[in-house]
Amino acid sequence: MPELHLDCPAGIAGDMFLAAMAGLGVDFSPLEDAFAHAGVEVGIAVVDARDKGIAGKRMEIGAPGAQPLRHLGDLVAIVHRLPLSAPVRARAEEAFGRLAEVEAAVHGCGLDTVHFHEVGAVDTLVDVVGAFWAMEALGVTRVTCSRLPWFTGTVRCDHGLVPLPAPATAALLQGKPVYPTQFEREIITPTGALLLDRAVDEFVPGPSGRVLGCGLGLGNMELDVVNGLRAFLLEGGGAVMERIVVLETNVDHLTGEEIGGVFAVLLDAGALDVLFLPGVMKKNRPGGLLQILCRPDDLPRIRDLVFAQTMTLGLRITETSRAVLPRAATTRPSPWGDLPAKETTVDGQRYTRPEFEALQALARRTGRSVAQLRYLMGED
Repeated sequence: MPELHLDCPAGIAGDMFLAAMAGLGVDFSPLEDAFAHAGVEVGIAVVDARDKGIAGKRMEIGAPGAQPLRHLGDLVAIVHRLPLSAPVRARAEEAFGRLAEVEAAVHGCGLDTVHFHEVGAVDTLVDVVGAFWAMEALGVTRVTCSRLPWFTGTVRCDHGLVPLPAPATAALLQGKPVYPTQFEREIITPTGALLLDRAVDEFVPGPSGRVLGCGLGLGNMELDVVNGLRAFLLEGGGAVMERIVVLETNVDHLTGEEIGGVFAVLLDAGALDVLFLPGVMKKNRPGGLLQILCRPDDLPRIRDLVFAQTMTLGLRITETSRAVLPRAATTRPSPWGDLPAKETTVDGQRYTRPEFEALQALARRTGRSVAQLRYLMGED
């Protein structure tokens, strides 16, 4: 199943990402039709371009008339009207929700009052929706990225002159690996940072697998280097090895309800997995082992959250590796409509399993149990 690796020595913007996808063979004319169906007139054109003698693609996105200021609800309503797959719409909606949270924190206001002035125009709607749609079109199951170039300077927005990276960009870059450069231009835009935050599974030194193709998406600024984002499409070699951190603590002072509450908080905060193994502790007290898995970049946040949520006095922390099969968000047909699902491949055989939450919702609608639905759908 294809994987995507991003190499961005000159930064990233939404239009550069789409242009790189076009370089990998994505045809964006169906996306233009999808926006027209949703009542949004927009022109999406891919043009051949050159920078420093290197050929690539450049996106030209335009819409007639002035664009209105938009709130989160306006963007979500447009996404809901798009005749695209449920996973693409869900990922786009989640991305705009994430951006609204960041903007609300930056400006000290509520989510409903955030004006997407810099990001509410049609071009950014196309950038965000188009990114997830293009990755689905290529069948991408996993995205990795190189370290990110840091930049300085200032940029003028509706609030005046602000330092770079822009506040929303800086918030979205938290936890991402960066290195210093001499750039004094906005080489990572808020939309580019949003795509990095929502689409990239891991930051790695370089790609791994068999290279299937390469696309170069060019930006519009004149830089001392080629202003381009390279996207490599790869055929993964089966299971992917990744570094994780294991946090463990013995618990004999929490009630069952409190332990259950800890699970929800940690998983919502980005923990990869949470496990509780019951046992007998010192002084013959009933208790157990609480184990949490997280990514190395999330360790400080998850560690502090475990202390706060459990009031434990110590944690054992071990860094290790795990093998992970590539998986993709997709849909599975059923007699009651398409269901969000996860898809993976083992020994050349493709497996698609509906999301449990989707089955629960379907069970409520149909009056059947989840077990009955799996049986009727031929699930093992």
